[in-house]
Amino acid sequence: MSEDSQDIVTIKIAGIEYQLYCPQEEQSSLIEAGEILDKRIKSIKRKTRNLPIEKVAVLAGLDVVNEFLSNESTSVSNSNDTSTDKNDKKISADTSDEKTDSSEEENLSLKLVDEISELSKL
Repeated sequence: MSEDSQDIVTIKIAGIEYQLYCPQEEQSSLIEAGEILDKRIKSIKRKTRNLPIEKVAVLAGLDVVNEFLSNESTSVSNSNDTSTDKNDKKISADTSDEKTDSSEEENLSLKLVDEISELSKL
C-alpha cells in the first residue's frame, strides 16, 4: 500500500461519505471531529424535520464552533489566574456558571433552530 493511500481517511457525515487527505498523526482527531459533527447534525435534524440538510449542517457547525469558542475563552481566563485562592473560587463559580451557560447555549441553539424552521415554512 502506498503512503498516499494511508493518508486518506473516510468519514461519514449526515449519511454522506467523505474521503479526505489527512496526515496519519491527525487522523484520529479528524475522525473524532467528524463523529461530533455527525451527532450534532442528527440531533438538530430530529428537532427540525422539515429543515433542509444544508441548513441543519450550518446550524450544527455554528453550534460546534460556539462551544469551542466558549471552552477556549474559559481556558484562557483560567490560565491567567495565578493565585490558588482565585483559582479555587473561580472553579467553584465556573462550575455553577457552566451549568447555566450550557443551558443558555442550548436554549439559544434551540431558539435559532425554531426560528429557522418557522422561516423555512414561509
